[in-house]
Amino acid sequence: MFIQKDESNMTFKITKKKTLIILLALASVIGLASASVYYSITAQPSITVSNAPIQFAAGNDFPAGSSLGTGSTWVSLALEAYPNATLNYGQPLNITNVDSVSHEFSLSPVSITPATGSSSVGNFTFFNFIVENNMGTQQATFDYSTTGNTWNIPTATSYLTLPAHTSWIIFIQTEAAPGASSGVTANLQIDLNVQQ
Repeated sequence: MFIQKDESNMTFKITKKKTLIILLALASVIGLASASVYYSITAQPSITVSNAPIQFAAGNDFPAGSSLGTGSTWVSLALEAYPNATLNYGQPLNITNVDSVSHEFSLSPVSITPATGSSSVGNFTFFNFIVENNMGTQQATFDYSTTGNTWNIPTATSYLTLPAHTSWIIFIQTEAAPGASSGVTANLQIDLNVQQ
């Protein structure tokens, strides 16, 4: 509503149309003003390249054709599987804590090919990854297996505590199905998750 003064008799008239226009104009000005009120705070991180406290290390049975990446934070293992026979890799890979304090780690699945449903999956029976401490005692298992052309993928292991300046072993077992086709390859990606 808008109040209009009538000069002749000093009375006021209320006009709804003018009031609506003025209120809309004021609302838009207020809205614009409040939308532009802000402030900034600043963070200035400093990031330094350093060595990872837990690293991979080649074991005594590091397979031929395998490679360990710069910084020992990734590894590519060239493993084989024989039809109807379990192949044991006693000490292909170590997990080493190079730090002066203990750290916790776990293994978790990321991907595997060929995908479930492919007839190539049925060429394999299992891949077992067994974490052993420096005394040879089993700490965790991380096992892939198949049912027909379907992968049975493990869940992440619980977190394990690796003491300072200590190496543990990943013992690996593989087996292909009876009558498996030679040359079929499975590619796995497994994460080693470290808590700082």
